[in-house]
Order: sequence, then C-alpha cells, then structure tokens
Amino acid sequence: MTQLTTPRLARRDLLKGTSLTVGAATLLRSAFTPTPAVAQGAISAGTVHSFATGGLRFHTYVSPPEAVHVTSHIVEFDDQLLLVDGTMLPPTAQEVSALVASTGKPIGMAVLSHEHPDHWGGAPLIKGAGFATLPQIREAVAAEAASGDFGDPANVLNGPDIAIGMTEMSGVPVEFRHYENTEAPHMVVTVLPEQKVAVVQDLVYNGVYFAPGVDRTNWIATLESFRDDPSFETLLVGHGLPTTRGELDTAIAYLKTLDAAWDAGDTPDAVKTAMMEAYPSYDGAFLLGLIEPYWDK
Repeated sequence: MTQLTTPRLARRDLLKGTSLTVGAATLLRSAFTPTPAVAQGAISAGTVHSFATGGLRFHTYVSPPEAVHVTSHIVEFDDQLLLVDGTMLPPTAQEVSALVASTGKPIGMAVLSHEHPDHWGGAPLIKGAGFATLPQIREAVAAEAASGDFGDPANVLNGPDIAIGMTEMSGVPVEFRHYENTEAPHMVVTVLPEQKVAVVQDLVYNGVYFAPGVDRTNWIATLESFRDDPSFETLLVGHGLPTTRGELDTAIAYLKTLDAAWDAGDTPDAVKTAMMEAYPSYDGAFLLGLIEPYWDK
C-alpha cells in the first residue's frame, strides 16, 4: 500500500465543496425518522434524527449536502446535554444551537472529536459550549484558525482538556477514548456503554465518500478492533445518519477498495473515478477531491 503523508486539510479545500449539488436520498435509508431543521441562510436545511435507549435520548444533526452531511450529536440526560462537534458553517451551527435550545437543558459538556474544520468551523456560534478536547487537537485547530476563514473558535481554543477514560454524567457512565493516526492524527470517541452507543465520528462515514485519512492500515485495524467490542451496537458517525455496528464491515471494505484504487491509479483523478464507480450511490463526491493533498506518487 502507498504510504500516506499527513497534510493539513486546508480551508479552501473544504469550502470549495459548498456549492456541491448532489442528492441526499441515499442517506435516508435507516429506521431513524428525520425531522427537518430550521433553515438558516442560503443553504438547505439539515435534518435531525432522534432515538431513545437506556433512559437517554440521542439527537443527531446531519448537515445538508452543501456541508457534506457533517454531523453534530447531542446526548440528552435528565438535567444536561453532552454535545459532540460543532459542524462547519454558520447556518449549520445555528441549526445545532436551535436543537440545543429545543431541549430546554444546558450543555453540561461539549467535545471536539478531531481537528478537521468541518467539525469545528461552526463552534463559535454555539453559545454555552466550551469544547473539551485533546491538547494535540487544540494545537492543530489553533494553526488552522490562524487563517481567519472560520472565525475565532475561542470556545475551542480556550476549552478544557478532555480526560481520556471513564467518567459519569448525571450518574450515567461515559467513556472517552483516544485513537491516533486513523482518519485524522487524533480522534476522540465517546462511548455510552450502558446504552451501547458510540460516537465514532470520522472513523466511519455512512453513505458519504471518506476523506483519505492519515494511515489507512491503522484505520482499518482500529475498525477491526471494534467488531467484537461489547460496549456498543449503535454508531453515531461523522458524516451521514446514525447506523449499526454492521457499518464497520462496510467501512473496512471501503478503505480496502480505496487502497486498491490508490495503488492502481496514476493520478488523483483516476482514484476518484474508481471510487465513484465502486460506490455510485454515495454522496459528497467533493470529499474525493481531498485525495490530491495526500497524493505522493
């Protein structure tokens, strides 16, 4: 397999995808009933997908196609909320804020899963959320934010360090895990073992083309380690709808297909074409354009 480098995903690479006009129908195939979010600004409305299990309610906000279906997740406890990620654009962040307000509960903790700006670009607009994350992630966000393209993410840069391991919120066990060199250099995964729910973010994409990642061999090994993990059955992902642990096999197969296309392709465009032919129903083709920054042939 071709060895991958670790380029920073630039603001221009993410923002140039905001004019993408591909349909979201292939994403609406789960048992979760979507509720339209309140449209803000000049892009389509996102959707909210909610379910209850183990005494908690879970809400996943899925951004519209223009924002490559990036997600933000809210875990609703009796007296507070756990928020994971802030989405990319002001309109999507405003919709996340509206979802938070609709619960009538305060944000007890907010978490940033990784450094990519499609997950924190909207964070400055989410009031009452001081995002906890790893120091390594915060350092990368600071470097990216220096461009000014996403505003000042003060509630990320001034947020607390996250404590990896088991803790509790409202008496409910919550585990934070740290995985290195997968889709991103550092990834925080949130697990609620009693509810058997894991917020895996960009370790799994559902029906959306994947970013190339830092080290696909390690990324695959990480997903394989999840197969027999008894802590979760439901996956809340970084792009697309909530899904089940069966999506792990789909993600592993996708990454292996990408490896084969990468090794066989002479150019980034050749790899992009191969992946679109292999996964014609997937959305977010703009993300395949991120192959070029990783290309080292």
